[in-house]
Amino acid sequence: MASGFSESPDGLRYAEHISAPMRLFVGIIGLCMFLIPVPFVMHASAQTPWPHLLLAAACVLAACAMGVLFLVIALARVLTLQFDAAGRRVLRTSRWPLDSRHAPIGFDRFAPPDILERASEDGPNYVLSLAVHGERPMHLGGFDQREDAERWRGRIAALLEGHRS
Repeated sequence: MASGFSESPDGLRYAEHISAPMRLFVGIIGLCMFLIPVPFVMHASAQTPWPHLLLAAACVLAACAMGVLFLVIALARVLTLQFDAAGRRVLRTSRWPLDSRHAPIGFDRFAPPDILERASEDGPNYVLSLAVHGERPMHLGGFDQREDAERWRGRIAALLEGHRS
């Protein structure tokens, strides 16, 4: 499983990725979900019994809720973290399809990274948890092997600890 972490001359980098074709596919499904209620609305009339109208309303609401969910997924933000050792900060970029937001975070605001184990049908999945004081922790990457998660946790911890002293 790809973790999203990479190392370059610029430092450590974490980047989530949703490809444009995947966004388009999920967006089209989301828009099409709004077409599902059309027959329910077309066949409803004043003579339709109220229990049938309630069932039709439930179907319309469920399909529209699923459409909204798929559109939110298609337009969701993508998180990028660039660890800048020289500047003693992490540049957090939240990229939306039409805009991006950049927020530098000083190394001194981070708590030591931790590894969370999540159970799944395919076995355990390991996630790197990186907490910023005063904010909700960021859950980064998905690792099949605990050793991979430990390696990246160690790299990030060493980078953050090296600048605390």
